[in-house]
Order: sequence, then structure tokens, then C-alpha cells
Amino acid sequence: MDSLDATAHEGGSPREQAMDWLLRLEAAPDDVQLRAAFDAWLQQSDAHRDAFRVVGHTWERLGALPRQRLPERKAVAVATRQASMVKRYVRTAVAAAAAAAMACLMFAFFPTLQTRLLADHATGVAELRQVVLEDGSIVHLDAGSAIDLKYGGAGREIALLAGQAFFEVVSAQGRPFRVRAGDVTVTVRGTAFSVGKSSETISVAVQSGTVEVSPGDGKPAAMLTREQRLVVDRASRSITRSEVAQDEIASWRRHRLVVHDATFGEVVEELQRHHAGLIVLSDRTLGRRLVTGVFDLTRPVEALTVVAETQNARLTTITPYLLVISAR
Repeated sequence: MDSLDATAHEGGSPREQAMDWLLRLEAAPDDVQLRAAFDAWLQQSDAHRDAFRVVGHTWERLGALPRQRLPERKAVAVATRQASMVKRYVRTAVAAAAAAAMACLMFAFFPTLQTRLLADHATGVAELRQVVLEDGSIVHLDAGSAIDLKYGGAGREIALLAGQAFFEVVSAQGRPFRVRAGDVTVTVRGTAFSVGKSSETISVAVQSGTVEVSPGDGKPAAMLTREQRLVVDRASRSITRSEVAQDEIASWRRHRLVVHDATFGEVVEELQRHHAGLIVLSDRTLGRRLVTGVFDLTRPVEALTVVAETQNARLTTITPYLLVISAR
């Protein structure tokens, strides 16, 4: 029979060992011997305790581990030997738990399953797509974006359900082209413009032509022309207008992220669309810090590392599919 003791996981880094222990404890929460072995491992070093605290905190934030299931931080008897059959069961359970956890992570990506069910067109992680509409207009979709089409004889309407899109609109007499993003409605006839919908803001930027933006809440419509941008704060409903360079409008089409005084949270949300893992921003205050820069969307982790360094933040890799950003 194999012995399940505190040295069973010493092959990996403390963080990898901590994740392994967490998954085992989730798979068999009532296993006294497993709990004893875990506590023996926990008492071996501060590095073990710190690693498990980070992993456990992250897991709780993801909703994958209820607080009452976290093991007690107290000494218990040394683990006894366990039958190999039980150990194989634990390993199988751990694999199942890991798969379930990964499934939970996937639901955090853009767009959600519910959004996909409502959308006519949706993109996945790091996927850009061009959609040609029946009237010849073209929609460019950013990664993690989704749109719903409502085309009829009297008009053309698109709902931006998630993410960002750039529109090249063909003029059609008597058929205005409208894009709705939350409470904001953009009306045009023939022009090129972008619309973005994040958790914090809704933005509109015009490359050519003129658009009418109705911000909702009974506020008057605003007219935007070439190289103008309007941003609606979704929480305060405040409106900000500014000038924007041509090459910065929908720069994601060229795999670039260009930001001027965007919040750290917004930057993380943008990079998340292009990263095949989950990025967790653990500090709300950190998320409100402002970021300016140009980043390569084909290398989201490198971009995130640069932003974290400029903001005096710590980027921790829990697994290749889970990154955690925290204040130093």
C-alpha cells in the first residue's frame, strides 16, 4: 500500500502543491486521513501556508469553494496509511474536480452561454470575425463579442450584447442603421464607427461620417463626427466627449490595445477577451487606477505583466489558466 503523507506533493512548487491539496480536499472533504496529511504539509513551512491562502482566497472569489469548506488551520495527528484503492479513488475524484473547476472558469469568459444563445454572431477568446450583412454593410467583431440582428423593411438594427464591434455602413434610403448597446442607441445612415460595451462604460468612436448618439435616461442626443469619441459611464451615467486619432479607433482590428486614462479594470477586461484563461483582479481599488499605453493583444500575459509593474501590482500565476492580480 502507498503512504499518503506530507511529502506526497513535494515535486511541484508550493502553489502547485496547494492547488493539488485543495482539489483533493474538495473531492473528499470528510476524509480524516487526507485532512491529517494536508495539515502536516501545511505545518512544514510558511511558503506552504502562504500558497494555500492565496489559492484558497482565489477559489472563494470564483465561487468554487464555499468558505466553510476550507480546512481548519490546526495541527492534527500524523496521517495513517491508506489503501491504494482509496488513493486511486481520490486521484480520480481530483481529476473530476479539476475538470469541473475548469468548466466553471470557462463560464466566466466572454461572451456567456446565455449571451451566445441570444446572439446571431459571437466570437470566442482571441477570435476576430468579419460579418457581411444582407445590405452589404460590414461588421467587424472583436474577440469575446456578440451581436443580435434585427433587419426589417423599415430599418436595420443591431444589438451589441457583449464586447466591441466596428461598423462599415452602406447608406440605404429610408432605412436608418441603429446599434443598441445597453441604454445607448447609435443612429447612422452611411458611415464607419465603433461601439464598445464593457462592464464599466459604453463607448462610440467615429472614423468617417456622422452619427447620432442617444445616451438614454432622457438626456439629449449628441452628434459625433470624424475622429470624435463619446463615453457613457454605466454607473454614474456621466458622459465624456473627446478627440480620437484614426488609428486608435477599433485598434483591436490590428491586434493592438490603445488606452488613454482607462481604468486598470477596463484594461483587464479587454485583455481577458484575448487570453485563454481567467484573469482575476482581486483588489477593487487597484481596478480603479488609470492606465495609458499601447499593448499587443496577441501577447495578453506580457501586456498584463507590463501594466501590473507600472501600477505596483503583483501578477500571480496559479495555473496556466488562472492569473491573479493583487496590490503589493
